[in-house]
Amino acid sequence: MGLNLLNHQKIELAGMDIGTSAVKLVQLEKVEDGYALVSACAEQIAPCPNDEKQQRQSRADAVKSCLAKANLKSKNIICGISGPEVIVRGFTFPPLPDQAVGQAVQMEAQQVCPLDMQQSVLDYQLIATGQTKSASKAQPRRGVMAVATQRVIEESEKLLAEAGAKAVMVDVNALALLNCLNELKTLDKQETVAVIDIGGLQTNVLVYGHDGLPFVRDINTASGEIIKQISGELKLTEKEIWQMLAQEQASGQLDNNLLLAMNNAVVPLANAINETLRFYSFQEKKSGVDRIFLCGGFALIDAFVEFLTDALSVPVEMLNPFLTIKDSISAGLNEELKKNGPVFAVATGLAMRAL
Repeated sequence: MGLNLLNHQKIELAGMDIGTSAVKLVQLEKVEDGYALVSACAEQIAPCPNDEKQQRQSRADAVKSCLAKANLKSKNIICGISGPEVIVRGFTFPPLPDQAVGQAVQMEAQQVCPLDMQQSVLDYQLIATGQTKSASKAQPRRGVMAVATQRVIEESEKLLAEAGAKAVMVDVNALALLNCLNELKTLDKQETVAVIDIGGLQTNVLVYGHDGLPFVRDINTASGEIIKQISGELKLTEKEIWQMLAQEQASGQLDNNLLLAMNNAVVPLANAINETLRFYSFQEKKSGVDRIFLCGGFALIDAFVEFLTDALSVPVEMLNPFLTIKDSISAGLNEELKKNGPVFAVATGLAMRAL
């Protein structure tokens, strides 16, 4: 099985985001005026930093446990992939007949993609120009391509198969975020927005402008590196730092030393994000980003969000799909789930692709 950016199947599917620190699952149903939640759950992945084999087993156990919690009628899953073995690029070609677009995309991928194309899978989707079919042949052909290694695709499929589920579709996390954003937010056609997904090992930055072509970059600084830096500065274990942050979320108060360390630790990530946004503006000859949407587990840490917002100097808001999605009889959106909505943004976008 390979990447699939096009197919919207009509079978019962759930979206699963298999991250480096947690597995998240969302199942939705389409209702008259939007979506309703059928199931949503998450399972932490036990860290095994010095044992690659055991870390892989921890991830497999988390996938299995998450599926058991969800209690799905059908274990058909659309899973997301990301990281250095996944590349997303927009493209614009001169007017081409339909039968020539695929070859042009293949040639473009060979030129711009750093992956071994013989060991990778390529898929693409054209973006409509708004012209009639006859007139569109005289228009530039624009779209988005995704390339992923066979290894990362097959690993996702194996993790699900070992848990008794089936990966019926493989999507890219960044495009799932874009799907979630488009489905739930009313965007001004003239504005440029960014979605920043703070993961455990990587931060994914997606920029989306009025031209409809996504710009995607991965930053190798994320919550894990921030916690590690705070741990070193305060001479506390990483587990103790997480516990202090959890207490802060419950009480609304954070130790001054921890606040200072957090501020210092956020700087490298903020600089990398600003550099990425400047590169986008320079490359696309645009004025900059108008709004930023933040998601991922670390987006729930109030102090982090405050420091990052100050450093970016762009309006920041949470991408929380559960503030828009309705309650379902079978799931029930409680307040805790609504609060944790930004954690499920990728999984929600994946679930929406399946409807």
